[in-house]
Amino acid sequence: MHNHIAFLSEWGNNALDFSKKGPGGILPTTHFIITAIIIDKANALSVLPVLESVSRRYFNGGPIDSESIGSDHAKRKEVLEDLEELPFQVFSVIVDKRQLIGEGLRYKGSFFKFLHGLADRELFRIFPDLEMVTGQIQDETFMKGFTTYVQKNHIANLFNESSFGFVASQDSLLVQTASFIAGTLACCYDETVITDQRGDFIEILKRKVLTIRFWPDAFAHNLISQPEPGPSFDPTLSELSVNLASDFLNRKSADKAPQAIDQVSCISYLLFHFRHINPTRYITSFELMEHIRARRGKNVSLHYFQTKVIAPLRDAGVLIASSSRGYKLPASQQDLYDFVGHSNTIIEPMLSRVKRFRDQIHMATDGKIDVLAADEYRVIRKVIEI
Repeated sequence: MHNHIAFLSEWGNNALDFSKKGPGGILPTTHFIITAIIIDKANALSVLPVLESVSRRYFNGGPIDSESIGSDHAKRKEVLEDLEELPFQVFSVIVDKRQLIGEGLRYKGSFFKFLHGLADRELFRIFPDLEMVTGQIQDETFMKGFTTYVQKNHIANLFNESSFGFVASQDSLLVQTASFIAGTLACCYDETVITDQRGDFIEILKRKVLTIRFWPDAFAHNLISQPEPGPSFDPTLSELSVNLASDFLNRKSADKAPQAIDQVSCISYLLFHFRHINPTRYITSFELMEHIRARRGKNVSLHYFQTKVIAPLRDAGVLIASSSRGYKLPASQQDLYDFVGHSNTIIEPMLSRVKRFRDQIHMATDGKIDVLAADEYRVIRKVIEI
């Protein structure tokens, strides 16, 4: 049964020779962007009145079109703000074509096949039974081959009912919205249309982002300008934090276990925020739990979040700092001390209580009962005795 629908669109061209213009004098885009608006099927109809209002207000009743706005950044922000409260999530794959140095990817067919596999792997990892809708299929487009790829690799059966739907893009406000957001992300990353307003766009979009997958996935690929090295930002420590988080994602992205999916969702959000919003800001438990809820479709408790998401991430070697302000990937020594200090406010009182409990029992039984005598408590016993 399909619970979610993805409305897909693409931005960019397949030109891989950046030394010359294409037909009609069109510059080769530096990036190719695939974007999906993912929405619960039950909400698909309820958002249409708002999108119709956006169409009337900003586009004279025409398509919700990024290109028609162009460099009117104030208007683009207004559109994004109107879209912000709608119950959809944004999935995107952003490929830097300049990094496709392999000769096998210098040809359009090979390039699209590479993108098909990348988008399919990322999208179906999140929602294995996703129903997808895209605009009218044209020749020479990414979507034409992607529909064939999905139909070939996701045959409908009892366990996987993935399917594709096709509509003319002018007839689907949600496909238009996907196209608008793809164009907005282009303004954030593609050198042919990039703008210094990109930080404002991402700030508005951040609550909607389910996953943005960058290829190649490099530490230097940041939207924000890195802070100057100093007390609040250590480049070496920041790179270590990002690399360990990225390594976890690479190892666990294909894991279908519910807890693993929630862990991937959490660390993806922390990583995206670190790279593209603010590496020094803590993110509250509520914000992270809300992101997990939006992805899995139901609430999670604070206890579950702490014991089944954050704790296993740390056990797996991911660096996550925490304080009374929330969680983040550490970017400075102060972040490390925040974590140790926060942990100390929990650990020290607990050890004190255990010691008092042990001593009271020991005295009341004339030393016959030592509640820490078992070998499994040897670490607590040593710490208390020291």
